[in-house]
Amino acid sequence: MDTSKFFDGHAYFKELTEKNKLAKANSFFPCSCSGINSLQDVLDNFRKQSAFVCVDDTNDAATEQIGGGWFKKRTFTVFLLIRYRYDDMTERAAKLDICRQIFRQFHSRMIRDKYIYEDLDLSFLNVSRIYTRELGEYFISGCTGLYFMAELTEPTDLCYKEDEWDG
Repeated sequence: MDTSKFFDGHAYFKELTEKNKLAKANSFFPCSCSGINSLQDVLDNFRKQSAFVCVDDTNDAATEQIGGGWFKKRTFTVFLLIRYRYDDMTERAAKLDICRQIFRQFHSRMIRDKYIYEDLDLSFLNVSRIYTRELGEYFISGCTGLYFMAELTEPTDLCYKEDEWDG
């Protein structure tokens, strides 16, 4: 494992989106954002796309020593968003349920991938505790969904290297 390169959450969640039958059936569009206050890809594609899997391109992170090694703990935030007819609360509930089902399917795939594909750095993914939050009725007019936060704790190389310094 290369401890100077980190897991690519964007590529992983894009792949999940492209391989998930329910996400494909509902035309979920993989994109990125910089947090809940900067959903630029969603807004740029809001007229062309009806559903989004939006991965936050910023991470909350911490570096900590565990045992004798150093680890970088990063949290990936993924938004599952889908449009509905404005003021149609029945359709909103149905669309929110689609997001709930996709999250459940993503979570089950993440569990599978963690234990089957240990060489893909997913062995450090915390699948036993993933936080979710459903978005309120007035999040974006005519859009509902949820977001989840997945934590990954992976080894990092903090060995001092003399050749990286001048003096």
